[in-house]
Amino acid sequence: MEQIYPLEEDNVSRFCGMPVYIIMKDGSRHIGMLSRCAGGKLTLNGDPNVSAADEPEAVPVKSLKKGKKSSKSKLQQKAKSSKPEQPVQTQSYPFDPYYYEPRPYYPFRDLITLDFALIAFLFLLF
Repeated sequence: MEQIYPLEEDNVSRFCGMPVYIIMKDGSRHIGMLSRCAGGKLTLNGDPNVSAADEPEAVPVKSLKKGKKSSKSKLQQKAKSSKPEQPVQTQSYPFDPYYYEPRPYYPFRDLITLDFALIAFLFLLF
């Protein structure tokens, strides 16, 4: 384990694609693949083939209209909700134990975006 110092975006961005260990100022710890470091944010476990411009932006949630719905629309909603959306499990295992098709290997968890100013220590894992 080697410490990445000084903690500057230009210096840290050289290590993109490498596994890192991060200790935050509040004491929390994160391990993952360094994907990107730009704009005051550090991203772990992101897709290396997707650039920052290609990422989908957060879509604002539309506000719900206040008002009464007709009884006809309530009946339609009940009819829709009574239909099963997922098929019933028929195997004795909750998953197929003999799945041999190739699947991607992700050694780390989901995408994590951290504020660069809150990082206390950043270590490069070998």
